[in-house]
Amino acid sequence: MKPLFQLTRSSMIWLLVTILMVMTPYITVVPVWLFLLALLTVGWRLMVHSGRWNFPHWSVRSGLLLLVLVGLLLELRSGSVMVVTVGLLVAAFLLKLMEMYHRRDALVVLYVALLLIVCSFLFFQSIPMALYSLLSLMVVTACLNTVYRSQQNSDVWRPLKRSAVLYLQALPMMLVLFLIFPRIGPLWQVDMNTGQSFTGLSDSISPGDVSRLTRSAEIAFRARFDEQLPPENQRYWRGLTYDRFDGQRWSRSQQLPGGGGDTLANTNVQLLTGPEYRYQMTMEATGQPWRYALDLPFSYPVSMQRISDMTLQGKGPLMQRMQYRLRSRFAPLKESLSAARIRDYLQLPEQGNDKARQLALQWRSESLDAQGVSTKMLGFFASDFRYTLEPPLLTQRDRMDQFLFQTRQGFCGHFASAGVFLLRAAGIPARVVGGYLGGELNPLDGALTVRQYEAHAWLEYWDSESLSWHRLDPTSVVAPLRLEQPAAQLFSSEPAFLADAMLMRNGFLNGALLKQLRLRYEAINYGWHRWVLNFHERQSGFLQQLIGDISVVKVILLLLLPGGLVLLAVAGSLFIRRGPHRDSLQQALQQLDKRLLPFGLQRHSGETTGQFFARLARSYPSLSDEFAALSHCYEQVRYAENPDPQLEQDFRRMMKRCCTLITQ
Repeated sequence: MKPLFQLTRSSMIWLLVTILMVMTPYITVVPVWLFLLALLTVGWRLMVHSGRWNFPHWSVRSGLLLLVLVGLLLELRSGSVMVVTVGLLVAAFLLKLMEMYHRRDALVVLYVALLLIVCSFLFFQSIPMALYSLLSLMVVTACLNTVYRSQQNSDVWRPLKRSAVLYLQALPMMLVLFLIFPRIGPLWQVDMNTGQSFTGLSDSISPGDVSRLTRSAEIAFRARFDEQLPPENQRYWRGLTYDRFDGQRWSRSQQLPGGGGDTLANTNVQLLTGPEYRYQMTMEATGQPWRYALDLPFSYPVSMQRISDMTLQGKGPLMQRMQYRLRSRFAPLKESLSAARIRDYLQLPEQGNDKARQLALQWRSESLDAQGVSTKMLGFFASDFRYTLEPPLLTQRDRMDQFLFQTRQGFCGHFASAGVFLLRAAGIPARVVGGYLGGELNPLDGALTVRQYEAHAWLEYWDSESLSWHRLDPTSVVAPLRLEQPAAQLFSSEPAFLADAMLMRNGFLNGALLKQLRLRYEAINYGWHRWVLNFHERQSGFLQQLIGDISVVKVILLLLLPGGLVLLAVAGSLFIRRGPHRDSLQQALQQLDKRLLPFGLQRHSGETTGQFFARLARSYPSLSDEFAALSHCYEQVRYAENPDPQLEQDFRRMMKRCCTLITQ
């Protein structure tokens, strides 16, 4: 079939650039075989454009479509619905390249390209991605320009220049709409399973799991406090608790839910008076339902629930970065435990670790209360134990005995796990708490950045006399510097520390200059997520400061007034011209007239351009060919349907040469 629409060289170049830029963000998202499909479809389209191949037969296109559908169905078994849906859109975008018979087919391809640019924000919302998407939009608009003005775009860069001007003109109106126009929750805050893996704590833990997180420098969350920062040795970020032990791993049982808001919904739980902190969290995706908070949160969003162990949970797994405000307090947690809950917090395997059990019973016989047993346990840990990221593997059946009486080397998870075991064996309810300890202060924006290598585990025990939970961290006696120094400084000599982030481990990103650049970028990135991606949470407050009480009439007027001014400014820049239009051909003719004026050969009134050049050819026979070429070039530029822009440059060049020869 002979195509009714033929892409020009400029259109083909911009189409290839469009495909490259649109597909690049999806390298880590969609199946790899879709990029093989991209090579096939783009290569076939190039061969059609060069005239070597014909468009593929309908049977070929149908076969490719069937293979794509089968491949995506197979991906659906192991991947996510969202990834497969975007993959289907990418496949449609690529297959359409093989049947671009008409201009409308090319427009469909470009419109799908615009949709794919928007969909990329489902997976990436960083500043570099936003800038890349803006450039991609400009490229797609440039390609649209070449499709509509195909014969006028021999200059490859001209469409991109026009596209850049269009976006600059649209920028003021975009800012007005961003600040004022009411909105729903942004697309990138939709919870979705993208099939990606996450670094962080899981819902079960063995003693060595926490130490593995010290290999990573990925950000877990950021916190910005309204007033003073908590002391360094009190920056315990609570994530989840573990209360079930099978002899090897700790896991969490189902807790009774609390409620969202500012009050304690569980009447058996009472948070005593203590220092209070107000702050905002920006938490990275974890793929888990829990949300991190400083120590004990007592005010939290209604979209969350607090369960009886004072940890926060969302409605589902956190698949996208989110922000939320909290209020926390450093204080003992008073709770009246039922007999069933006491049994849960005393649960241990029926057999095993006899030495540890005997030691715990000995402490209990010497100290009748929970505080006395905990003091003896801390003294035992302070005697001859070593804090290390690479402890020996616990391979024996009685792993607690092996750790406590043989290896005596471990990380925070080892000590917290052993501590809870000893307390329970002594008849004291206890649980393991998983979270983070510390945070790097960014002096540029005052935010604390907590990374994966600051993951930490500690324990809490319940005092039956005061009916309250108390935090106990064995690390404070085994490695007290862990509470006082940044983790990066304390573990810098450990071979396993930051093994997956060698640039930070080797100090490359911690040099004076590069550290300042890193902190500057993190501050900008934090502001980007706070004021741009999550502006919908602050829009109502911004509008109230601007116009007072919000009403429909005020919002409409606020949109119309600045919006109208912006449109008038854009219209003025388009239609108001500074001085008369300067025609380059007419200017060249005027320059020639000035050169001919001393000889009385200037152009006569009413004389056409063709007649003028013919008369000059008779007066200057040696330049007759040049004047004939000028006459032909002028007619092509002025009257041809789709003139070549190069002709205008040729006209000015030949005219300059003739002016020089005439005056010689």
